[in-house]
Amino acid sequence: MQTENGSESPALQMKMLLEALPKESATDPTGIRLARLINRISRQKVPVSSFSRFWILGSLQAKVTLGYFAYWLRSRFVDADEKGRLKSEAHLAAALQLFGTMGYLRGAVMKVGQLLANLPEVVPEEFAEVLSALHFEAPPMHYALVREVFLDEFGREPEEVFASFDRQAFAAASLGQVHRARLHSGEEVAVKIQYPGIARTIKADLRNLRVLLQPLCLTRDWQNTLDKLADLEQMLLMETDYEQEARFGKDARLFFTVDDRVVVPRVYDDYSTKRVLTTEYLRGCHLDEFLAGNPSQKERDQFTTLLIVATFRLYYRLHWFLADPHPGNFIFMEDGRLGMIDFGCTRVMTDEEWLLISELERATLERDEASFKRVTAKACLFNDPEEMEPERLEILLRGVHWNMEPWLKDGLFDFGDREFFMRGIDSLMEMTRKRYTRGSPLYLWSNRFIFGGRAICYRMKGRCEVKNISTRESAWHDADYV
Repeated sequence: MQTENGSESPALQMKMLLEALPKESATDPTGIRLARLINRISRQKVPVSSFSRFWILGSLQAKVTLGYFAYWLRSRFVDADEKGRLKSEAHLAAALQLFGTMGYLRGAVMKVGQLLANLPEVVPEEFAEVLSALHFEAPPMHYALVREVFLDEFGREPEEVFASFDRQAFAAASLGQVHRARLHSGEEVAVKIQYPGIARTIKADLRNLRVLLQPLCLTRDWQNTLDKLADLEQMLLMETDYEQEARFGKDARLFFTVDDRVVVPRVYDDYSTKRVLTTEYLRGCHLDEFLAGNPSQKERDQFTTLLIVATFRLYYRLHWFLADPHPGNFIFMEDGRLGMIDFGCTRVMTDEEWLLISELERATLERDEASFKRVTAKACLFNDPEEMEPERLEILLRGVHWNMEPWLKDGLFDFGDREFFMRGIDSLMEMTRKRYTRGSPLYLWSNRFIFGGRAICYRMKGRCEVKNISTRESAWHDADYV
């Protein structure tokens, strides 16, 4: 069933989402409960008070804990095969509960779900499968809420602003959802619309997080923790400013030519505001669909190369970290080009931050271990490596060496190497577990940039010449670019 303008009907869109998500084989084999959940989420406004969001998350924790306790009890009396089935069922039930709660709360909470889904082999397969829908297939808000945003921003209905407007979103994520539309001049566009009240949810979630972390207030790194939380809140709130995202997109678009085969969509200012962003519509697919087509190694390597070129160009030339690299932000186009469609979470480095990172890269390439230790200590807010506990220094150096390893490899670097990928995850987990997290707030975003991008490349099993790309892009200066 399709609407008059050719798009799928809301009922069909909801059915497609329902079919894409797995069901609990024991309690919801036909998906009736899941369908009711998705429909309920789409019609409700996002809760914005700190107390209500805290209460909902607390209830989620209790439900997940109870589910795993039930699995533990049942698994004591069955054989190994049945125990494996029950475990998978428990993971799936927990993942669906997370999906429902994160889809309802949206905002920063949903971003956590996206992060979990983007770390293959770190969370159970069932979690990754379900939560991956949060990248661009979350339950969309009802059209009545879309209409409310348009009336607030333009004083007109969507159908009055555009020549045609698909009422059902074709993508929905943490802060907003995207609809197809057509301008009166004929261009097909993607219209991103922010969920009402989403900025208030971010402030509420960060208040709750500060409360949860309060027991750490007597540790020596508490002020550094507060600084990072302040930077995190500022960055997440910046993502709710679509006018700023439009500026980032327009700046990025200037740095790619047709020959680069990287596409940043055009922004239409007359159809954009702080809560509505209208851009050129790019035809293609997301990562899951690309991989489902069983691409050749050549195709995997080609898109891996484009991803590294695109992110390195903005890193070296504009000193940006694209700090939210997940599959929903990239379009694999049919003609082999790569589309970059989201610049909301862009961390711009200060001159001081850039100089420090440049020092670290130079020490890595020159294999100057003394300078490498000194710069690492400085990045962790110590004056000298001697001030750091030996274990802390050793663990941090191991993590930073992993970050820089692709820069040292001649020829193709294989991002599909499981040993390499898991070594980085293990290093990050160890630093977090031992609370060796003191450092500039920048490193929240550099870690998201590195781990997010490498997770995508790992899933693609892609290879590319990282060292050559880095050498070429870092050699650029203003006089070279016209």
